[in-house]
Amino acid sequence: MFLFTLRPSLNALSRRLFSQTCILPYEIDRFNAARVRISDWPDDIKIIKASLSKSLEQWRKDNRTSVWLWIPIEKAHVIPIAAELGFTYHNAEERIAVLNQWLLPTKSMIPRFATHQVGVGGAVLREKTNELLIIKERIRNLEFWKLPGGAVELSEDIADGAMREVFEETGIRSKFESIIALRQSHNHPGGHGRSDIYFVCRLSALTDEIKMDPTEVLDCKWVQIEEATKSSNPLLRRIAQQLAFGLKNGFKESIDFSIDRIPSIVTGKSFDFFTRSIKNSQ
Repeated sequence: MFLFTLRPSLNALSRRLFSQTCILPYEIDRFNAARVRISDWPDDIKIIKASLSKSLEQWRKDNRTSVWLWIPIEKAHVIPIAAELGFTYHNAEERIAVLNQWLLPTKSMIPRFATHQVGVGGAVLREKTNELLIIKERIRNLEFWKLPGGAVELSEDIADGAMREVFEETGIRSKFESIIALRQSHNHPGGHGRSDIYFVCRLSALTDEIKMDPTEVLDCKWVQIEEATKSSNPLLRRIAQQLAFGLKNGFKESIDFSIDRIPSIVTGKSFDFFTRSIKNSQ
């Protein structure tokens, strides 16, 4: 058995061991699952099948919960062999396919890959003039006004994603203030079968001059909040109403969910915690 502490040497081991049938080098994760990461699978199909079969037999004897295979695209010939032995796809990204198999005689506890995609909309305000930044977009034959925004990138904070998307689409630089709303939807167009969670971020404008990207949006402009509250777009109309309420009653006192950095129970980790402030009420 090869534990995770030996991970850097796994590929060297695979080259030596794959000259004959063997137990594949693997790691054990915190769920007692075997994880196989071999970048240099052999070309001999018989050796692959025999080694994988022998390994599965051993992992079942060891009461492993499941097995994971990381297979590089260059070694895609391994996938049909793994499928024949009971593996299924879990996810694939860029140049790696991840397959898995549940080994226990119980219902699989392996969660599906990402169920949601995360989007952000930037509600950029010029408070001195009570103006909101909006863009025009087209879906098929429908043109409509909305908030600038888009998808959050992998490992990108919501706040950073909102400011980045606003700048890319409109050329406006902004400062994150709070989250004021979120929307959940299913069967989302362009979501590749994933559900969608969309965070609306209140941003303060740091610049005024619009320099929109014509490859991303049809038009861009500043509008009075009052005008936006009458928009034909239900989401934009509702957000404008929230902002109008915040301008009248104070954002922090009425609509803001601000960020606190909270330490995690995992040593050395922390996370963003979005909540209405309770400091003013103490």
